Amino acid sequence: MLILKRTFLKHIITLSFFVIVLYIIIAIVTVGSLPFNTIATAEDYVLAEAAKPMLGKIGFTIITIAALISTFSAINASLYGGSRVNFEIAEDDELPHHFTSKLWNQPIGLLITAIATLVLVNILDLESISTAGSVGFILIFGIVNWVGFKCTKDTGSNKIIPICGCVLCLMALVILINQQYQSNLTGVLVSLGVIVLCFITEWIYKTSEKKKKT
Repeated sequence: MLILKRTFLKHIITLSFFVIVLYIIIAIVTVGSLPFNTIATAEDYVLAEAAKPMLGKIGFTIITIAALISTFSAINASLYGGSRVNFEIAEDDELPHHFTSKLWNQPIGLLITAIATLVLVNILDLESISTAGSVGFILIFGIVNWVGFKCTKDTGSNKIIPICGCVLCLMALVILINQQYQSNLTGVLVSLGVIVLCFITEWIYKTSEKKKKT
């Protein structure tokens, strides 16, 4: 078991380092290939635009197709992962037990998440959806790091790494909200609205459960 944990940790660190280096290389190549005004204009497809000087339209098409495949993969992972999280949280009595129900051998949360996603996609623009998703992910990462910090006695891990991760996530969250507040107020309001709605829903559920028990 100890060997397995060490191997897993080694692979996680290796992959994290690889991803960091890859992103740095992509940023350097993009900035080196395109002027800043072009990057600002093509912000939604800047990598495809960066492939044009070397590979022409073929490169643009290849990067675009790769981006679409990556997007489909991310959507698929988010939908199934999110529905599974709803299922497990409901099993722990943190959500109504209705979320433990299944439809077509899949958690009912998958259907709810898919419907909510379709509604938001057809109501909001891409930038607002991106902002809401970024705020949500950074907040979750910050909370995970905070939990890691609080559980260092149980895990035997270093306290400095998770608390630094938590602080950096909070700083990134403040910077993102401040930047988007000036250029994309709708995305900020949607993000904060979803977060507040989640807390209110959880509070209502917990309050009603306590009243039932008493």
